[in-house]
Amino acid sequence: MSKLGYWKIAEQITSFLVLLLFFTGCQNHSATAEKEAWVDLPVSDWPDFALTNTIRFTDTTFTELANAFLIDTGYDTLAVTCKHIFLVFKNIGLKNIDPGASLVEWYAYPKDHVDNKVVFGDMINRDINEETREFNTLKDRDWIIFHLKSGSNGVYPLKIRTEPLKKGENVYSVGWSAIQKTEEPLLVRMQVYENMGNYCYISTSSEDIDPHGSSGSPVIDSNGRLVGLVSGAEGNLGVIAAVPYLVSLFEKYGIEYTRQ
Repeated sequence: MSKLGYWKIAEQITSFLVLLLFFTGCQNHSATAEKEAWVDLPVSDWPDFALTNTIRFTDTTFTELANAFLIDTGYDTLAVTCKHIFLVFKNIGLKNIDPGASLVEWYAYPKDHVDNKVVFGDMINRDINEETREFNTLKDRDWIIFHLKSGSNGVYPLKIRTEPLKKGENVYSVGWSAIQKTEEPLLVRMQVYENMGNYCYISTSSEDIDPHGSSGSPVIDSNGRLVGLVSGAEGNLGVIAAVPYLVSLFEKYGIEYTRQ
């Protein structure tokens, strides 16, 4: 066989191997979204995944400030809460999205079950150059994510749905409002009014709900997959931060995740 023939065969083998590696890589990072087994059970039998924050600085402690939860990226477990929590921190002199050297400890736990607390480690997307400003500038990127300093301590990490939410789709927030005193988190049914990409406007189907203080609560779809977090409200509509911005953080900080 001529040298030219050998080169053509070599090129074909190389192309095949490249394609094989490409599709193998896609398989490692993609999976078919399956319904969580617990989602059809009574809410009282759901695993603990809604959390409330305690944040201790050197001279100030915030207890039960907003909600939080854990996420299962498919490769790691991370902690999540809402970025606009930093609007409160402005009162103690923090002007940027960085808890700073005065942060002593940040942990979260199912309400009234502090023994099941999860201790947060480093804030992954801290940014000394990002000013806190006001909610309207934060709703488009209302996620902060943390490594864990401790294990998950029995708290269930939610799996992420990367497929975009559809207009009219039913979703559900799970967490506590400021005035809520019950041990169990509140399940609030909502409907997607408009998908804006990094956030969605929603209407609330549940009646007699005061959502004040429920920021950071996880929002799941009918399969129990994470699709967002409670962010705020504008007029008669609620705002939830959507997963696309979370995924952009994964890409920015080199966090491996499973697309579903």
